[in-house]
Amino acid sequence: MHRRLFSGRETKELLISFLALGLIFAYPSFLSDLSSLFMYFTVIGVAFIGHELAHKFTAIRLGYWSEYRMWKEGLLMALLFAVASGGSIIFAAPGAVYFALRSPFQKMTKRHVGLIGLAGPLFNAAAFLVSAVLFMATGIFVFYFLMIANVFLGLFNMIPFGPLDGRKIRAWDQKAWIALTAFLAAGLLFAF
Repeated sequence: MHRRLFSGRETKELLISFLALGLIFAYPSFLSDLSSLFMYFTVIGVAFIGHELAHKFTAIRLGYWSEYRMWKEGLLMALLFAVASGGSIIFAAPGAVYFALRSPFQKMTKRHVGLIGLAGPLFNAAAFLVSAVLFMATGIFVFYFLMIANVFLGLFNMIPFGPLDGRKIRAWDQKAWIALTAFLAAGLLFAF
């Protein structure tokens, strides 16, 4: 039996989250410069969607059911922060990838949860590295913006509290958590 990789609900919620985040991050600049939307949508597409799909595909590879779910309240909160601060404060929590066992004979392990958690920030670390090399080689601003977005998203997700990836990674492998957090923190310093 052939399973669909993305359900209709997941596709819709990823698309809504992507469009909302693009507009939120572009606010208020897109009001006077509509062309800036392309850059913001490119950056959000790579950093956010890449992060979430890395979680999803890792979970699927490990044998789990996995789908992205939008968090309406998180998107609304991001919109309110952006508008209230004139675009200078953005705190975005648009949703997350959920995963579950496919059969009662499976066992969810700390290692699997850690690997699934690691996949998103690891994608951001790799995208940061590629963007940094491309920016240094070309000087094209969109690569700098990609570099910043990926290092921020990856580092934020390494916070070891609540539902963030850092908590899952640290519970599974403290050394992996330290190494990736240190790499992303160094990337942030490099970017500035």
